[in-house]
Amino acid sequence: MGFSYIASLSVVSPILSIYVKDVVKAPVEMVGLVTAMFFVASSLTDVLLGVFAGGKKTITFLLSVFVVFSICPSLYPLTDSTMVLIILRSVQGFAYASIGTASLILAALAISSAERNRGVGTYTASLSLGFLAGPAITTFSIPLFGVSKTFYFASLMGFVGIFAAFFLQRKVSSIERNWQIIGVTLNREPLKSKISAIIHNRMFGVAFLGNLAFFVLFGVILAYAPIYAKNKFNFSDGLVSTLFLLYYIATTVTRLSIGKIVRDGKVSKSALMILGTMFAALFSLVLAVFTDDFIFAGTFALIGAVQGVIFPVGSMLIAESIQPSRNVLANSLYMMSTDVGQGIAPLITAGVIVQYGLEYSFIVSTAISAATTLSLIWLKTSKSPKQHL
Repeated sequence: MGFSYIASLSVVSPILSIYVKDVVKAPVEMVGLVTAMFFVASSLTDVLLGVFAGGKKTITFLLSVFVVFSICPSLYPLTDSTMVLIILRSVQGFAYASIGTASLILAALAISSAERNRGVGTYTASLSLGFLAGPAITTFSIPLFGVSKTFYFASLMGFVGIFAAFFLQRKVSSIERNWQIIGVTLNREPLKSKISAIIHNRMFGVAFLGNLAFFVLFGVILAYAPIYAKNKFNFSDGLVSTLFLLYYIATTVTRLSIGKIVRDGKVSKSALMILGTMFAALFSLVLAVFTDDFIFAGTFALIGAVQGVIFPVGSMLIAESIQPSRNVLANSLYMMSTDVGQGIAPLITAGVIVQYGLEYSFIVSTAISAATTLSLIWLKTSKSPKQHL
């Protein structure tokens, strides 16, 4: 199911901004808004799931939103209104957060604590395969069917997840009992206390900040990199899709390796997060400064490798540092950092782009990643009170 919803999302990612600008004829700042609303809605949903998840029929509801998620992309090419697109993106963002948060928590509940690092690493690697499948489909679909009809393949990939959910229903039902036990435990602790304990946990802070900073950069890439590649390097729509294919190949290779890297213990998880944000800042700067198309494509792929480190390592930090009764809320907040980063990135860079040009969106993300690197170093080295486990 995780593979399916990510594959559907990544069919849309390389072509959405191109569609909004070239077909709908929206100005560049509206391109950013259409992209952002998906993740704004998703981040708000993550908070609600963290607070209210755990009751009876919760998982049944989360599986049913697969239908909503899958239908939305097929409606994109049926409208030329940016307002309707914003509404559709918001609805799909709600469904996306529901599926994503549920999948991450279900993976943790299905795996013993002794195997959790390996399991989370394997789970995130399966998501990478979904990220890989999406642009691979798009690369072949655009020359044959065009940008607009490629959205129908996103819906098709979503329905694969519904089909899988039907056959996995018994397994999911058995896991749901554990979910409900966690839900009951969560209700015994006040929400304010849970949130305070989570945000004061140093390792959660490292995971949250590192992930947030990276996905600000990724939000810039989703909204503006396709347009920048077309305008600056004269890339075709198919070549833009190939860029994302290279990106996710690098992500997949890294995620398949991250479990072994962590098990070797030569570099700590917190150090990996610091290195990841540092390289994100460097590579973002390279995108803005260098004007060679091969350097752009290579750096684009290297950013994919960074994503393959940051997200799974952050998930591992949370799994080992947050007690099980707070796991649902902690994971929801962590997933929220992914969506907030992607949601605010097009909004905070839109004015800069209008005034200075598309490349300056990468400069903004460079500054954010650099500042976050310094913050993570401070969190890692500073002395703090007893951790809230």
